Amino acid sequence: MTAASRPAGARTLQVGVCGLGVAFSHIAAATRRDSGIVFAAAADVRPAALDAFRRDFGGRVYDDFESLCLDPDIDIIYIATPNQQHAGQAILAASCGKHVVVDKPLALNVAECEAMNRAAAENGVLLACGHLHSYGPAVRAMRRLIASGKLGALRMISTWHFNEWAYRPRAAWEFVPGNGGNVVFNQGAHQVDIVRLLGGGMVRSVRGTVGRWDAERPVEGAYSAFLDFDDGATATLVYNGYAHFDTAELTSWIGEMPRNPEWNPAARKRLAALTAGGSEDVAKESWRFGSASRLAGETEADPHVLFGLTVVSCERGDIRQSPRGITVYRDDSVETIPVANDTNYSSAALENLYDAVVCGKPVLRDGRWGEATIEVLEAIMTSSQTRSEIYLAHQVAGIE
Repeated sequence: MTAASRPAGARTLQVGVCGLGVAFSHIAAATRRDSGIVFAAAADVRPAALDAFRRDFGGRVYDDFESLCLDPDIDIIYIATPNQQHAGQAILAASCGKHVVVDKPLALNVAECEAMNRAAAENGVLLACGHLHSYGPAVRAMRRLIASGKLGALRMISTWHFNEWAYRPRAAWEFVPGNGGNVVFNQGAHQVDIVRLLGGGMVRSVRGTVGRWDAERPVEGAYSAFLDFDDGATATLVYNGYAHFDTAELTSWIGEMPRNPEWNPAARKRLAALTAGGSEDVAKESWRFGSASRLAGETEADPHVLFGLTVVSCERGDIRQSPRGITVYRDDSVETIPVANDTNYSSAALENLYDAVVCGKPVLRDGRWGEATIEVLEAIMTSSQTRSEIYLAHQVAGIE
């Protein structure tokens, strides 16, 4: 929400941040100064992180989460901690009367999501999941075109992402089985979120296989999945983080960040250099994508972020993202439609929650949406273990 569109006299909301890692650095850089949001307080177990927050934001700091939740001036808690902490922290924040945004993934399983949604409802607060890429302008433009029916009924979604994810620095907790640190929960949360939005949200069943292909990186680094939607549309999802082929090669070397042909081949050496004489936890805090950062000096003329390559097939045409918008393939023409970029959409979930609290607008990716995405991620893991099709029961339709 821009200053011009904010209601006259609209109040400012104070946000308390739990977890001052890489995720928050992206959110903080993207949040607009006129958003009506102030990062007023933070909790973290690292004194240096708290000192940096106090210096950069002039906010109050706490070394425990409960004290942050009990701060009477905080309106919203933003949770960006390790995945296994999300459910307990969200429930505590809700019980203290705080609205909550939880960075992806919302939780580790449907049962945790159910408890989080129940806590929000019982305490009269809003719960939102901090999904990122489904807020992207080009993804939303694709969804609007699908929903318009101009290309006929949606039939198929195909999405692929090949990169070096397995060789990025990992925190120690990510290597612990069951903590949601694998590629399915870490990156699949994005990919499933995009596909569910494009497909309308209602997934009927899932068949999936996950892969752990490098003994020196003891975490799942690849998966493939087949999603069957209620209306008969299907989606194929592939993610391979083992640093060989790069889907950015097919998209003018534009990905989540600018990339280049040498990025994947150097991934293992780069990781070794980052961790030489130190832990991966420390290296992760300073790690950044690709050859340049998109957080400083971005403009609307910069290319859109591309989370791999996604192609949507309708009865009378196909659609894909392009670096400047979307490209539409019809029976007799190919057209690239420019879509205005929004380089600040990393903070879209937080700003959408502001609109919901202050203006009564709907939460676009609420706790039930996040729960439905977690149900798909759980199903991919279970399907891989049992080699069977998993039927779903917690899906919800998407809204825009």
